[in-house]
Amino acid sequence: MGRATVSGWVSGGGRAVILDSNGEQVEALAAELVGRGGEAVALVADITDADAARLAVQDTLARYGRLDFLHNNAFAPWRGNDTAALLGDLSDRHWDHVLDVGLRSTFRFTRAVLPVMQRQGGGAIVNMSSTAGYHAEPYIGAYAAAKAGVIQLTKATAVEYGRHGIRCNAVCPGVIRTPLIEGAPLDENFIRGIPLGRLGQPDEIAHTILFLASDLASYVTGAILVADGGRTL
Repeated sequence: MGRATVSGWVSGGGRAVILDSNGEQVEALAAELVGRGGEAVALVADITDADAARLAVQDTLARYGRLDFLHNNAFAPWRGNDTAALLGDLSDRHWDHVLDVGLRSTFRFTRAVLPVMQRQGGGAIVNMSSTAGYHAEPYIGAYAAAKAGVIQLTKATAVEYGRHGIRCNAVCPGVIRTPLIEGAPLDENFIRGIPLGRLGQPDEIAHTILFLASDLASYVTGAILVADGGRTL
């Protein structure tokens, strides 16, 4: 199903449970975190499986006894003939796949952790949206719809569960220098359209997520934090 990662960060020593459909990648990420002095467990599962969220949360609680942070970071590109197509040319399979991975899984994992965080008296959720969720561009209609849905899901969660001490925020990255865009035809005009004059780096998005997950953002909920170098201003 492509790459789709959800992380649960547990308080008391930097312990994480990471779930991804790509076993090689998730094992490598877990090893990297361990190498940095943390503790990480890699789980391999398809997040479009209706039981994936429930089982991942059960595993986290069995290992650590609590779950303080959830990061929903799911994306899988469509590989069909209509990969880059106008809305009128999208197949049902394209639409269903992108919404299933990008929005439905975020809902399922959020739903799975909410009772746990309620019992604990609080927790933090950070969802990965995109500037595409509010800034229209051609040929990515299904992706844009999924990311717009993530924004509203984030706000709904913040409104409904704030009284339980649960914070829910979203990050909207712009174009980030990841393997996904390596080799993409980004001309000088595109770069000039970014006020900071460059693409973002993965660490810059990670730092944004870390801020929202931490006590530094203890009074922040329902926020949609844009990290795009100013491109969509």
